[in-house]
Amino acid sequence: MNWTWRKIGVIGGVALAALLLIGLIVDQMLLPWTVSFTDTITVPSVVGKNVATATRMLQDAGLAVMEPREQNSATAARGAVMSQLPYADATVKKGRRIYLTVSKGMRTIRVPSLYGMSVRDARLVLLRVGLVLGDVTYEPHNEVSIDRIAAQGIPSGAEIPADGIINVVVSRGNNSVRIPSLVGLSLDEARNVLLSAGLSLGSITEKESSAFDPGIILSQTPPADSAVALGSLVDIGVTR
Repeated sequence: MNWTWRKIGVIGGVALAALLLIGLIVDQMLLPWTVSFTDTITVPSVVGKNVATATRMLQDAGLAVMEPREQNSATAARGAVMSQLPYADATVKKGRRIYLTVSKGMRTIRVPSLYGMSVRDARLVLLRVGLVLGDVTYEPHNEVSIDRIAAQGIPSGAEIPADGIINVVVSRGNNSVRIPSLVGLSLDEARNVLLSAGLSLGSITEKESSAFDPGIILSQTPPADSAVALGSLVDIGVTR
Protein backbone atom coordinates (compact mmCIF):
# COMPACT_ATOMS: atom_id res chain seq x y z
CA MET A 1 0.00 0.00 0.00
CA ASN A 2 2.84 2.38 0.93
CA TRP A 3 4.59 1.55 -2.35
CA THR A 4 1.42 2.40 -4.28
CA TRP A 5 1.05 5.85 -2.71
CA ARG A 6 4.73 6.55 -3.25
CA LYS A 7 4.34 5.59 -6.90
CA ILE A 8 1.33 7.88 -7.26
CA GLY A 9 3.30 10.73 -5.69
CA VAL A 10 6.20 10.26 -8.08
CA ILE A 11 3.89 10.20 -11.06
CA GLY A 12 2.12 13.35 -9.85
CA GLY A 13 5.42 15.15 -9.37
CA VAL A 14 6.57 14.25 -12.84
CA ALA A 15 3.29 15.46 -14.32
CA LEU A 16 3.55 18.79 -12.46
CA ALA A 17 7.10 19.27 -13.62
CA ALA A 18 6.03 18.56 -17.19
CA LEU A 19 3.27 21.18 -16.96
CA LEU A 20 5.70 23.76 -15.63
CA LEU A 21 8.10 22.97 -18.45
CA ILE A 22 5.35 23.37 -21.04
CA GLY A 23 4.30 26.71 -19.50
CA LEU A 24 7.86 27.96 -19.61
CA ILE A 25 8.23 26.98 -23.27
CA VAL A 26 4.97 28.76 -24.16
CA ASP A 27 5.95 31.91 -22.24
CA GLN A 28 9.53 32.15 -23.47
CA MET A 29 9.21 30.85 -27.01
CA LEU A 30 5.71 30.51 -28.40
CA LEU A 31 4.25 33.85 -27.18
CA PRO A 32 7.16 35.98 -28.44
CA TRP A 33 7.01 34.06 -31.71
CA THR A 34 3.24 34.77 -31.96
CA VAL A 35 3.63 38.46 -31.07
CA SER A 36 6.37 38.86 -33.63
CA PHE A 37 3.84 37.94 -36.29
CA THR A 38 1.22 40.42 -34.91
CA ASP A 39 1.17 43.88 -36.49
CA THR A 40 2.47 46.61 -34.17
CA ILE A 41 2.06 50.35 -34.61
CA THR A 42 3.95 53.37 -33.34
CA VAL A 43 1.32 55.78 -31.98
CA PRO A 44 1.51 59.13 -33.80
CA SER A 45 1.59 62.40 -31.87
CA VAL A 46 -1.71 64.26 -32.16
CA VAL A 47 -1.49 66.67 -29.21
CA GLY A 48 -2.25 70.21 -30.37
CA LYS A 49 -4.07 69.07 -33.51
CA ASN A 50 -7.74 69.56 -34.22
CA VAL A 51 -9.74 66.58 -32.95
CA ALA A 52 -11.02 65.74 -36.45
CA THR A 53 -7.49 65.72 -37.87
CA ALA A 54 -6.19 63.72 -34.90
CA THR A 55 -8.94 61.14 -35.23
CA ARG A 56 -8.23 60.68 -38.94
CA MET A 57 -4.48 60.28 -38.32
CA LEU A 58 -5.00 57.65 -35.64
CA GLN A 59 -7.58 55.70 -37.64
CA ASP A 60 -5.37 55.76 -40.74
CA ALA A 61 -2.60 54.27 -38.57
CA GLY A 62 -4.89 51.35 -37.69
CA LEU A 63 -5.91 52.51 -34.21
CA ALA A 64 -9.37 52.77 -32.65
CA VAL A 65 -10.23 56.25 -31.34
CA MET A 66 -12.64 56.31 -28.40
CA GLU A 67 -15.15 59.10 -27.72
CA PRO A 68 -13.00 62.11 -26.68
CA ARG A 69 -13.27 63.56 -23.18
CA GLU A 70 -13.77 67.35 -23.13
CA GLN A 71 -12.13 69.70 -20.66
CA ASN A 72 -11.90 73.48 -20.25
CA SER A 73 -8.54 75.10 -20.94
CA ALA A 74 -7.23 78.64 -20.72
CA THR A 75 -4.40 77.89 -23.16
CA ALA A 76 -5.53 75.25 -25.68
CA ALA A 77 -7.83 76.33 -28.51
CA ARG A 78 -11.34 74.93 -28.58
CA GLY A 79 -11.36 71.52 -30.33
CA ALA A 80 -7.61 70.95 -29.94
CA VAL A 81 -6.27 67.70 -28.47
CA MET A 82 -4.75 68.34 -25.04
CA SER A 83 -3.52 64.81 -24.25
CA GLN A 84 -3.56 61.27 -25.62
CA LEU A 85 -3.27 57.81 -24.12
CA PRO A 86 -1.24 55.78 -25.04
CA TYR A 87 1.31 58.55 -25.49
CA ALA A 88 3.02 59.45 -28.74
CA ASP A 89 5.68 57.00 -30.01
CA ALA A 90 4.35 54.14 -27.87
CA THR A 91 4.44 50.73 -29.64
CA VAL A 92 1.03 49.06 -29.56
CA LYS A 93 -0.90 46.38 -31.44
CA LYS A 94 -3.03 47.25 -34.40
CA GLY A 95 -6.56 48.16 -33.32
CA ARG A 96 -5.45 49.45 -29.91
CA ARG A 97 -7.89 51.90 -28.32
CA ILE A 98 -6.70 55.51 -28.09
CA TYR A 99 -8.18 57.95 -25.56
CA LEU A 100 -8.10 61.69 -26.26
CA THR A 101 -8.77 64.74 -24.08
CA VAL A 102 -10.04 67.67 -26.14
CA SER A 103 -10.20 71.36 -25.13
CA LYS A 104 -13.57 73.02 -24.68
CA GLY A 105 -11.77 76.36 -24.66
CA MET A 106 -11.72 78.83 -21.81
CA ARG A 107 -14.54 78.52 -19.28
CA THR A 108 -16.92 81.42 -19.82
CA ILE A 109 -19.74 82.81 -17.73
CA ARG A 110 -22.87 84.63 -18.88
CA VAL A 111 -22.96 88.09 -17.28
CA PRO A 112 -26.10 88.62 -15.18
CA SER A 113 -28.12 91.84 -15.20
CA LEU A 114 -27.25 94.06 -12.22
CA TYR A 115 -29.62 96.88 -13.14
CA GLY A 116 -31.51 98.22 -10.15
CA MET A 117 -29.54 96.21 -7.57
CA SER A 118 -27.71 97.60 -4.58
CA VAL A 119 -23.91 97.35 -4.66
CA ARG A 120 -23.99 94.71 -1.94
CA ASP A 121 -26.51 92.52 -3.79
CA ALA A 122 -24.61 92.90 -7.07
CA ARG A 123 -21.37 91.80 -5.42
CA LEU A 124 -23.05 88.65 -4.05
CA VAL A 125 -24.69 87.82 -7.40
CA LEU A 126 -21.39 88.12 -9.25
CA LEU A 127 -19.57 86.09 -6.61
CA ARG A 128 -22.07 83.24 -6.93
CA VAL A 129 -21.55 82.93 -10.69
CA GLY A 130 -17.76 83.31 -10.59
CA LEU A 131 -17.34 86.99 -11.48
CA VAL A 132 -15.95 89.99 -9.58
CA LEU A 133 -17.36 93.44 -8.88
CA GLY A 134 -14.90 96.09 -10.06
CA ASP A 135 -14.98 99.88 -9.84
CA VAL A 136 -18.09 101.56 -8.43
CA THR A 137 -18.76 105.13 -9.59
CA TYR A 138 -21.66 107.41 -8.71
CA GLU A 139 -23.57 109.61 -11.14
CA PRO A 140 -26.84 111.53 -11.07
CA HIS A 141 -29.71 109.64 -12.66
CA ASN A 142 -33.31 110.64 -13.22
CA GLU A 143 -34.81 107.16 -13.67
CA VAL A 144 -32.93 104.88 -11.25
CA SER A 145 -33.44 105.16 -7.49
CA ILE A 146 -30.59 106.44 -5.41
CA ASP A 147 -27.94 103.86 -4.44
CA ARG A 148 -29.12 101.46 -7.17
CA ILE A 149 -27.06 100.32 -10.14
CA ALA A 150 -27.89 102.29 -13.26
CA ALA A 151 -25.33 100.80 -15.67
CA GLN A 152 -22.69 98.06 -15.89
CA GLY A 153 -19.43 97.96 -17.83
CA ILE A 154 -20.18 94.67 -19.58
CA PRO A 155 -23.79 94.16 -20.70
CA SER A 156 -25.91 91.33 -19.34
CA GLY A 157 -25.91 88.22 -21.51
CA ALA A 158 -22.29 88.64 -22.64
CA GLU A 159 -19.99 85.61 -22.26
CA ILE A 160 -16.73 86.41 -20.48
CA PRO A 161 -13.97 84.33 -18.83
CA ALA A 162 -14.41 83.23 -15.21
CA ASP A 163 -13.21 85.79 -12.64
CA GLY A 164 -13.98 88.59 -15.08
CA ILE A 165 -14.43 92.07 -13.58
CA ILE A 166 -17.67 94.03 -13.92
CA ASN A 167 -17.58 97.79 -13.26
CA VAL A 168 -20.84 99.50 -12.33
CA VAL A 169 -22.36 102.98 -12.17
CA VAL A 170 -24.60 103.70 -9.18
CA SER A 171 -27.33 106.31 -9.24
CA ARG A 172 -27.07 109.35 -7.00
CA GLY A 173 -30.69 110.08 -7.76
CA ASN A 174 -31.88 113.24 -9.46
CA ASN A 175 -28.77 115.47 -9.35
CA SER A 176 -28.05 114.31 -5.80
CA VAL A 177 -24.73 114.37 -3.95
CA ARG A 178 -23.46 112.71 -0.80
CA ILE A 179 -22.85 114.91 2.21
CA PRO A 180 -19.26 114.77 3.47
CA SER A 181 -18.43 114.43 7.15
CA LEU A 182 -17.80 117.85 8.74
CA VAL A 183 -17.44 116.89 12.41
CA GLY A 184 -14.05 117.92 13.78
CA LEU A 185 -13.39 120.50 11.07
CA SER A 186 -13.10 124.23 11.56
CA LEU A 187 -15.78 126.51 10.17
CA ASP A 188 -13.61 127.60 7.24
CA GLU A 189 -12.63 124.00 6.44
CA ALA A 190 -16.26 122.88 6.48
CA ARG A 191 -17.29 125.72 4.16
CA ASN A 192 -14.60 124.72 1.62
CA VAL A 193 -15.49 121.00 1.79
CA LEU A 194 -19.18 121.74 1.19
CA LEU A 195 -18.36 124.05 -1.69
CA SER A 196 -16.26 121.34 -3.35
CA ALA A 197 -19.17 118.90 -3.00
CA GLY A 198 -21.67 121.29 -4.56
CA LEU A 199 -23.36 122.09 -1.25
CA SER A 200 -23.72 125.21 0.90
CA LEU A 201 -23.35 126.01 4.57
CA GLY A 202 -26.69 126.51 6.27
CA SER A 203 -27.48 127.70 9.79
CA ILE A 204 -24.77 127.76 12.47
CA THR A 205 -25.67 126.94 16.06
CA GLU A 206 -23.15 127.51 18.82
CA LYS A 207 -22.79 124.88 21.54
CA GLU A 208 -20.84 124.67 24.74
CA SER A 209 -18.01 122.11 24.85
CA SER A 210 -15.02 121.75 27.12
CA ALA A 211 -13.47 119.04 24.94
CA PHE A 212 -12.87 121.14 21.81
CA ASP A 213 -11.48 124.56 20.96
CA PRO A 214 -13.96 127.25 19.85
CA GLY A 215 -15.12 127.11 16.23
CA ILE A 216 -14.91 123.30 15.85
CA ILE A 217 -17.91 121.52 14.32
CA LEU A 218 -19.67 119.12 16.70
CA SER A 219 -22.72 118.12 14.63
CA GLN A 220 -24.30 118.43 11.20
CA THR A 221 -27.75 118.10 9.66
CA PRO A 222 -28.32 116.13 7.41
CA PRO A 223 -25.76 113.59 8.67
CA ALA A 224 -22.64 112.56 6.74
CA ASP A 225 -23.13 110.25 3.72
CA SER A 226 -26.75 111.30 3.23
CA ALA A 227 -27.82 111.84 -0.38
CA VAL A 228 -29.29 115.27 -1.07
CA ALA A 229 -29.98 117.46 -4.06
CA LEU A 230 -27.12 119.46 -5.50
CA GLY A 231 -26.88 122.88 -3.79
CA SER A 232 -28.59 121.80 -0.56
CA LEU A 233 -27.81 123.50 2.75
CA VAL A 234 -26.07 121.70 5.59
CA ASP A 235 -26.70 123.03 9.12
CA ILE A 236 -23.94 122.72 11.68
CA GLY A 237 -23.33 123.02 15.40
CA VAL A 238 -19.99 124.54 16.49
CA THR A 239 -18.27 125.07 19.80
CA ARG A 240 -18.76 128.46 21.34
